[in-house]
Amino acid sequence: MNKKKIVMRRLINLLALAAMAGVCLLSTGAKTASAYVEVEKHPIDIALEAKIDGDSSTQATIAAYEWATREWDKLMNANYNALMKKLDQEKRERLRVSQSQWIKYRDLEFAFNEDYWGGFDGTMHLPSPYAYRSNFVRERALRLGYYLEDLNE
Repeated sequence: MNKKKIVMRRLINLLALAAMAGVCLLSTGAKTASAYVEVEKHPIDIALEAKIDGDSSTQATIAAYEWATREWDKLMNANYNALMKKLDQEKRERLRVSQSQWIKYRDLEFAFNEDYWGGFDGTMHLPSPYAYRSNFVRERALRLGYYLEDLNE
C-alpha cells in the first residue's frame, strides 16, 4: 500500500477518535468531561497501532480493528462486572438497564454505520465501519472504567 493511502487511513482513524471524544465531551458535564482526557495511550490502542503499522493492507487493518473490538468488549465486560459488585442494589439495577439499552443502541448504530460506509466506493473505506465499532466499544469500556476508578478512590 502506498504512503498516501496509509496517511489517509490514519487520518480517518484519528478523525473517528476525535469525533468520539467530541461526543463524550458534549454528552457530559464540565466536571466529568476532564475525565475523558487521556494522558497515556491504553495498551489496546498501542497494540492496535502496532498491528496496523505491521501490515496496513485492507484485510489486515480490518482484522486489527476486529481484534481491538473484541479486546475492548472484554474490558467493557470486566469493568461492568466489577462495577456491579461495588454498587448498591439501586445503582446496580440502573447500570444493568443502562448497559442493556446501550447494547440495543450499539447494535442499531452498527447496522446504520455499516450501511452508511457500504455506500462508498474504493477499498480505502472498507475498514471504516470496523474502526467505528472499535472506537464505539472503546468509549463504553473506558467510561465504565472511569466509574470504577472513581469508586476505588
